[in-house]
Amino acid sequence: SSTTAALVMGDALAVALLEARGFTAEDFALSHPGGALGRKLLLRVNDIMHTGDEIPHVGLQATLRDALLEITRKNLGMTAVCDDDMNIIGIFTDGDLRRVFDTGVDMRNASIADVMTRGGIRIRPGTLAVDALNLMQSRHITCVLVADGDHLLGVVHMHDLLRAGVV
Repeated sequence: SSTTAALVMGDALAVALLEARGFTAEDFALSHPGGALGRKLLLRVNDIMHTGDEIPHVGLQATLRDALLEITRKNLGMTAVCDDDMNIIGIFTDGDLRRVFDTGVDMRNASIADVMTRGGIRIRPGTLAVDALNLMQSRHITCVLVADGDHLLGVVHMHDLLRAGVV
């Protein structure tokens, strides 16, 4: 119909103009930050990460029981293991807990230092949220530490990315 033809011509002119002006997806995202493309291209980890008292963490001297209580209180399925200055030593996740069951470790007397994963995967706070999602998917993890070097700044969980509309 003539209406459809007019719509097609209008779209063709709009696309030609966008290409002639070098309009990119990033330009579109800046014009529409609340849209799906805007969220994917503009939202940063520091916009959605858990900070301060929301960060699950224990010291290296903590017991497995201490770590489990922190995981339960903060409800992110993990706890960072840090020194007194919040520098990351390691991480203990619900996956690590399942592996502890296989090792025969005395869970009542276990130290977190004996069962944690040293280091841990981390990202910088300015990382795009979509890049955090890609990292989590490629590493098969649901949570990632946000750090400046070794200093823990926050935590991002897959659910945070879902809530923000990144997924």
